[in-house]
Amino acid sequence: MSPSKNAQSVAAELSLVHLKNCLVNLPPSLVSLLLNLNTPVQNVIVELTCKSVVPGNPSSPPQSVFVGWTGMPSKRRAAAPLVSRGPREQELQVVEMDATLANTLGLSEGLKVAAQVHVDPPVAHTINIEPLTPEDWEMIELHATFLELNLQSQIRALPNPFYKNGATPVSPHSLTLHLSPTSTASIKVVSLDPAPPADVAFVKLSPNAEVIVAPKTRAKPSLNGSDRRSVASTSKSRRSGGSTVRRRSARDDPKPTMFLRAVERAVCREWFEDALLNPDLSVWVERERLLASAFQGVKYVVVDIVKPAGLQKPQLEDGKAAANTMVSAKVVARLKPWDDPPDGNVAALSSPLCAVLGCPGIVGGVVKIQAAPPPLPKGAVQSVKVFPFAGGSKAHQGLKFGSDSKAEKEESAKRFRHMYSGANNTEGLLQGPITDGMVVGVYSELGAPQGWEGGFVKFEPGPEPGPEHASQDHGKDAVVWTAGLDDKTHIEFQQPQARPPWIANSDVFELLPKNDSVLVGIDSLLENLQKQLAHLSSVLLTGGMGSGKTSVAKHMAGKLRQESLFYSLYFSCRKLVNDETRTSTIKETLTRIFMSASWGARLGGKAIVILDDVDKLCPAETELQVGNDNGRSRQVSETLRSIAKQFCSRGSGVVLLATAEGKDSVNNVVVSGPVVREIVELKAPDKEARRRVMESIACQHAVQRTLSKPSDDLEDDTSRPATADGADDIAGDSEAWLHGTDSAKPGSKLAGFTMDPDLDFLDMAGLTDGYMPGDLSILVSRARNEAIIRSIITDSPSDSINSPVRLGRVDFEKALKGFTPASLRNVPLQSSTTTFKSIGGLRETRRVLLETLEYPTRYAPIFAQCPLRLRSGLLLYGYPGCGKTLLASAVAGECGLNFISVKGPEILNKYIGASEKSVRDLFDRAQAAKPCVLFFDEFDSIAPKRGHDSTGVTDRVVNQLLTQMDGAEGLSGVYVLAATSRPDLIDPALLRPGRLDKSLLCDLPSLQDRLDIIKALFHKARLSAELTDSDDGLTEMARRTEGFSGADMQALVSNAQLEAIHGVLDGNNATVSSKVGQGASKNATTTGGSTPSFVQFLYGPDAAANGGCVPQSKSAAMVENAAIMSKLEQIKSSRKQAKLAKRGYGWLEAGTKEDSRLAAEQKEVVIHWDHLVKALEKTRASISDEEKARLRKIYHEFVVGRSGQMKDGQGSMEIGGRSSLM
Repeated sequence: MSPSKNAQSVAAELSLVHLKNCLVNLPPSLVSLLLNLNTPVQNVIVELTCKSVVPGNPSSPPQSVFVGWTGMPSKRRAAAPLVSRGPREQELQVVEMDATLANTLGLSEGLKVAAQVHVDPPVAHTINIEPLTPEDWEMIELHATFLELNLQSQIRALPNPFYKNGATPVSPHSLTLHLSPTSTASIKVVSLDPAPPADVAFVKLSPNAEVIVAPKTRAKPSLNGSDRRSVASTSKSRRSGGSTVRRRSARDDPKPTMFLRAVERAVCREWFEDALLNPDLSVWVERERLLASAFQGVKYVVVDIVKPAGLQKPQLEDGKAAANTMVSAKVVARLKPWDDPPDGNVAALSSPLCAVLGCPGIVGGVVKIQAAPPPLPKGAVQSVKVFPFAGGSKAHQGLKFGSDSKAEKEESAKRFRHMYSGANNTEGLLQGPITDGMVVGVYSELGAPQGWEGGFVKFEPGPEPGPEHASQDHGKDAVVWTAGLDDKTHIEFQQPQARPPWIANSDVFELLPKNDSVLVGIDSLLENLQKQLAHLSSVLLTGGMGSGKTSVAKHMAGKLRQESLFYSLYFSCRKLVNDETRTSTIKETLTRIFMSASWGARLGGKAIVILDDVDKLCPAETELQVGNDNGRSRQVSETLRSIAKQFCSRGSGVVLLATAEGKDSVNNVVVSGPVVREIVELKAPDKEARRRVMESIACQHAVQRTLSKPSDDLEDDTSRPATADGADDIAGDSEAWLHGTDSAKPGSKLAGFTMDPDLDFLDMAGLTDGYMPGDLSILVSRARNEAIIRSIITDSPSDSINSPVRLGRVDFEKALKGFTPASLRNVPLQSSTTTFKSIGGLRETRRVLLETLEYPTRYAPIFAQCPLRLRSGLLLYGYPGCGKTLLASAVAGECGLNFISVKGPEILNKYIGASEKSVRDLFDRAQAAKPCVLFFDEFDSIAPKRGHDSTGVTDRVVNQLLTQMDGAEGLSGVYVLAATSRPDLIDPALLRPGRLDKSLLCDLPSLQDRLDIIKALFHKARLSAELTDSDDGLTEMARRTEGFSGADMQALVSNAQLEAIHGVLDGNNATVSSKVGQGASKNATTTGGSTPSFVQFLYGPDAAANGGCVPQSKSAAMVENAAIMSKLEQIKSSRKQAKLAKRGYGWLEAGTKEDSRLAAEQKEVVIHWDHLVKALEKTRASISDEEKARLRKIYHEFVVGRSGQMKDGQGSMEIGGRSSLM
């Protein structure tokens, strides 16, 4: 070997770490030297020389190993105190190498090596490599794509296979390839091009090198005569013959093997021309592959599901259970040709075979198919023991599999033979290949009785595997099987056993997402979603609570699995949302999920991973929240990003579908990185879609009831009523939305519902604005409960049992009362009882409000056909107290819209970005509650002209309002209503068409308006006859209130009511005083003034204690006596009425009632003219004449005098002027 000019050597100690490549970390002394020389990392080759690399041979000559440099220094390690002799010897030089590579080369921890650095070595452009073993070749063949993309990152130095140390040839050392997180392969270099000289021990791999891998297949068994004779001759001695044959079968007689992608035949049945009549253990492989391989003439194969070590489940450690009840994971099945497969790497497995292998419904993954050894001779199996699996549910009544009773064992054996035998005991599971230790599972075509959950079979007596039955890998994995069981074979049931770990589904993710929901009305979204996922573009599906994200995701996974043979995984991120969950646990779980998906996409397959509610695991970071939550969210998001980048790369075949409530609720690391490429929003359904949802949910149960249990007294049209639009088949409609309820089982009592012919779901859809599909499902369920309660109350018990429950409109109306949809539970909606009837004046303003807000909602079908753009924003401006806020609050009660009121300071925040977020959240809440009115009070404080704010907060708020009101997304079903008394202060951009389309003046009321206001305010009050008989009194009062605003008129009426109340109170006090005085004088005349008017008699233990109590004052005594007198008068009056009615004088009773009514009317508060006059004397106008003139001039300039010469909002550039931070 000719060393390089810049070669540097240092003595070091070997340390084994997990680098997963053929590179090393150098000591810091060498790293600093290379950095000072500005040497590229790719040009450095490290030669490690040690005394002996051959275990047990210390006299072997020193040998060298050639590796690359990672570019990183090794960790510093202190020397032992007894060894160190000076200050320079306190640190050991350490070279860090991958532990797997060191194990392959025979190097151990702490080995003393000499590290020599070579710079600018010769380069090889074509290399020929060969795997060391057939197993390495099989792993390289499985990971060919990964090896092609990542070879340069793992290997940099190659040993020269023709190197000679003097005249002695030196064999090149082997290299290790890391093909996956759990699998490796060892290779050796065969030749290099251009060929280096014989004195050059190593070369560097060129970045554009061509790599040629020579196959390392297993040797075919020799069938010549000498081999047969040798086997026959040695068979005379059992001992020598058995050992010799076992050695040959393990090395020299390998069976032909194929690794294919597994798919259950039931999933890809459209790829078969004929139907599978007799299900048995069969596997279908492409016919061309069978003809071109060593499987010609092979009828039976050994099938095994292959999983990497990182995905395998732990095995049982109980030795006794493993010895007596060993379950075989390898099964012998029939090999059949497949004429038209999707591709040549797919193998179709029958449903019984999938159940036997513990993978029902499998789509994806690797299956190993190997030629089966010869079966046992006919009649070798005399008895078969069946071990049923112990069920986790409660014991079923009737036959119990695995009972101790002899009669039940015999009955179980009969049931077992009947289940797994074909028609007339031909071509069934028991008539096909049966493997010792084989699992007998449950599948859809089996028709298993209640209580049978599967089991496994063992041959009795357990035969010793002959030489021809031993596996070529390990003798303990021998496959013993028979071609079938006849009727004479005895079947004996044993005690139940636990399921093997590789059958029990203990993974945190769901392999086969069920698709029980009905999706309708979102065909375009599903088509777009399927298109993105089919092209392996990861998608983030967003939508509000109850919008059906999970149902859509599972439906899409099932559709891709059925049509494109995708391997599907579903995982709910809520399982990891816990403060106690460590980040390492989250990383391990996510790695296992994506690793399983990557393994399922092997051999040209595809896989989809569904992460439901990813925003719960990776929430968005907020500036207002500083602490561990933001740090944890970023850490978990970075972990997810790195894992997705590793497993969802181009060519991996893995695609991610994540769900979240919104884009802003997920961490930016997840949204902006390579994790998500497309964002699809699942919006709330419109009116027609809501009708379809409710109709589909309600009618589907009625159809099931009719199909499962038809009744003679019911006609066909009762189970599926005619709908509002004349459609009769809603359950089978391919455009319906989704429902969140599970399908009812046949014969279920909950399915006995019929639709009332008068029930119009379109009307019900009009009452459910803003409802999500989940809310509609709950609403229909509440309506069913109301219908059941109504039928129980109204119908007789016999009728309620025999007849179905009729679902009508009244049930839905009751269900809507008190029900709040999920999207509105956290939205602060304001409720108001104010209507336009309680508002006087402002007729033109009310008309425009009705035209803008109420009519598009009430007559939605008509306005939907209007080609013009409708107004979505109004500005109410005018004098203070003229009813701007009152009009806005009346909109909620008059138009039937949701109402959200916002005051100015509520959305302003000192933190940068917080105010804009408040505006976005506000419009999002309004969008969720649509149709909704968003009312901004004191709008001039929220959106002033830009450029005059020293902090820039309101400027950014105005920009956000402009974007939300008339941005790219636009508003749908949200109306903006703003009120201000200073419209000149509002930014002009907000007053342009598309934002606040029209400005309405709330002027001071005129004479007629003031009269209307007075009548509206007195609508619930009682006026005297002089005011109600004619309008002269109210007109005069309206004339006297010139210049009053609406608020001033309300204050006037309130003061008049207080005056009337004071008058009633003063009159009652005077009446009581006069009555008490008259009674006292009368008693004084008759009794001489010595006897009191009332005498109180006390009884009980407290009589002595309360006997001395007297009233505190004379007025209190008078009030108490008046109350007693009133009670006595009522008692006398009732006795008198009873006597008159008994004697037949009922007409006198009516007169008595009329007298009582008149007496009650005398006590009611009545407003008279003098009360209005007194109130007017105390009330003044709140707006002065100077203020009116100033505001009138402002409003005139706002309407008429606006021109292009208005201020543009640019801040002052003078010294001392206020500037913006924008």
